[in-house]
Amino acid sequence: MKIVRIFGPRESKEEGEGLWSLEYEGNKLSEFEKLLDLWDDPEYMYQFCLEHLADVRKKFGYAINPEAAADELMDEAEELLAFLVRMAKRQHFDDVLQHVFRPLNNFETNITVLQLSKASAKTKERREPKLRVYAVRMGENSYLVTGGAIKLTDRMEDREHTKNELARLKLVRDWLRREGIYYPEDLTNLS
Repeated sequence: MKIVRIFGPRESKEEGEGLWSLEYEGNKLSEFEKLLDLWDDPEYMYQFCLEHLADVRKKFGYAINPEAAADELMDEAEELLAFLVRMAKRQHFDDVLQHVFRPLNNFETNITVLQLSKASAKTKERREPKLRVYAVRMGENSYLVTGGAIKLTDRMEDREHTKNELARLKLVRDWLRREGIYYPEDLTNLS
């Protein structure tokens, strides 16, 4: 397992700022890149929506067809990526990834190091986002992406694909602890 930088601010006072991702041995793409490829694949998105049609319709709130749902999810993926890029690159002074990544547990109010986190494209227009990017928080503007999912149920434990993402998040957090990797500057020492 190796850690690669995805993008971040061109100039930064803080070493290690930006979005990072895991890249597993033998893979040419990071987990973040693999996730974006999946969410940009119309066939994959259609098949996912078809396979999880009951959950899709419940989350959307009406009898949407799989093709329309896949298109909607792909649009949401574009919005989420644009938002992440803007925040990671700090195009405005107050832009930080912490504004898009939230603690995984909705009841956590404290922000901590190595906190399990989620990002979504929640906007005024999109009040119920369905896509999640999962990451471990390293700092205010530093997150390590472990994967992501189309989340259609309230709890990650309710479906196998989100349950697997939760397990991976915990596995990576524990690995970071064992390796003594806690802060953004620790990431730059690896790459």
